[in-house]
Amino acid sequence: MNDVTTTEGMANSLVPFYNDGTKKSTYLSYLVSGFSLREACKLAKVHERTIRNWRESDPEFIQIEEECKTGLRKRLANELIDFEYTRNFRLVLAKDFLVLFKDATGKYLTESEEKYLAMIRKFYTPQQFAMVKQLLGGNGDSKEAFDFTKTVLTIRLEKEQITG
Repeated sequence: MNDVTTTEGMANSLVPFYNDGTKKSTYLSYLVSGFSLREACKLAKVHERTIRNWRESDPEFIQIEEECKTGLRKRLANELIDFEYTRNFRLVLAKDFLVLFKDATGKYLTESEEKYLAMIRKFYTPQQFAMVKQLLGGNGDSKEAFDFTKTVLTIRLEKEQITG
């Protein structure tokens, strides 16, 4: 059984040249994930002296280490949000399908399934479908997909402006 979680796998995949499962790649993947230098050392089971040795013997390591603390961290956050949203959305669609299929085949719906069916019907419109297509990867008209992170941050800023 593989002990690497999806998040760790994503973090490891972002670390260029060190995606080999070594202590170096493990340490860097913890940095990408937002852990401090000391925390990353502890979690990767690497002594800080070893990190200093890597910096001295591999000039490229210093650059990659810095990138792990900045640009790659933001990329990982975006990928995780996309991944989690897509995964959760898939579960929502699966539940919708079960209730819709049960109703379409004339099977008895429980009271809660009836309420659920009434509630989800408003989400199955051409407009909603177009929005979902854009959200999950563009609709062909636009060059870029819906930016979930940007939308959340915009909503948060607007909320803070209204309440602040």
